Amino acid sequence: MGSLAKKLREARERLGLTQVEVAQAIGVVRELISLWESGKRVPSLAYIRDLARLYGVEEESLLGEGPLRPAETEGFHLRGAPAPNLELRRWLDFLNAWAEFLEDLGEKPKPLRRPPRALDKGGAYTDRRSVAQLAEQVRAYYDLGLDALPDLYAFLDELGVLVYRAPLEPLAKSKISGAFYNHPKLGWSILVNVDTTPGRQAFTLAHEFAHALYHYRTPGIVSRSDEKPPMERFADAWAAHFLVPGRAIRQQLKRLNGEARVRDAFQALWLARYFRVSYNTILIRLRVERLITPADYEEWRSYSVSDLAQRLGLPVEEYKVPEAKARGWDLERYPLSVLEKARRAIEGGLASVAEVAAVLDVDRTTLEIELLSPPKKEPTDVQALEASELEDVLPF
Repeated sequence: MGSLAKKLREARERLGLTQVEVAQAIGVVRELISLWESGKRVPSLAYIRDLARLYGVEEESLLGEGPLRPAETEGFHLRGAPAPNLELRRWLDFLNAWAEFLEDLGEKPKPLRRPPRALDKGGAYTDRRSVAQLAEQVRAYYDLGLDALPDLYAFLDELGVLVYRAPLEPLAKSKISGAFYNHPKLGWSILVNVDTTPGRQAFTLAHEFAHALYHYRTPGIVSRSDEKPPMERFADAWAAHFLVPGRAIRQQLKRLNGEARVRDAFQALWLARYFRVSYNTILIRLRVERLITPADYEEWRSYSVSDLAQRLGLPVEEYKVPEAKARGWDLERYPLSVLEKARRAIEGGLASVAEVAAVLDVDRTTLEIELLSPPKKEPTDVQALEASELEDVLPF
């Protein structure tokens, strides 16, 4: 055990992490980290897996006799951000495990590795002067029109992009909104920080989709709010235009006011809700389109979005950052396509519950209850009444 204790301490110190930071990242008290590193206690295999992910080393090298070996995904390490780093590695571990699982099932997926020829700009495009035109081009190609987009989680899943949800802590702390990875076997894969508002998640999805379309030659990109290289600035600008086209804003304003003019901050928030984006996103778009003055922009951005929403009778929780969830986010991480394929594999006898639980990194009980158990036969009174009323439309 002395070897394991020594390696745990060595791996932590190599990254410049404190015992407190490690404890917070994996959800234990600092004293337990100290006991593990002194050899007085031995971490369970589940915690060893988390520690290996956090430190960016192979799990076997922690347990074996040889030196520590870096994991293949070491390039995604974020120094000084242990909790997000752990979640990023968990995502990458899942992608590799899912690719192997599909191979074991005998499936040969055709991953998206680059955009359709009509949209391809070479894989490293960063000219922000053309983002409005490019965003409309993508909308036209996928027949999305100019109105509010459908649910982007569903759209990207249907497109073949593997979207994964992870609690990375709020942006004020983690600085990370999401990530893009052009996986060698699965192709375009996106991670979204769910410790953000729904509007912010929509922006992150569009931002990472921009990386997929225009920066696919870069294998992995972690999108941070405190780092803005050319690719990040381009993706920000493209996402804003993709979510809220200028022509669509003017159409909505003319319908509301008879002219392309925003009357007040309440109307700005109404537009944000219509386009399913954050209040900040709509203010930026209104400012860029010169539909509000610089003074209006500075004044309105100082308002409490929750207060504006409450006055309009809108759900206030949609404009607040949710409380960070505890470790163990389970099946909520995965898109519908992954869960449906996992269910069919078990029900078809192609994989055992234990095998699928290992791939999805959940315990068997969780998998059986949340994925495999039949729905409860307990309709509410309202549900029963509605069903009774709708039965009138059934054929005789």
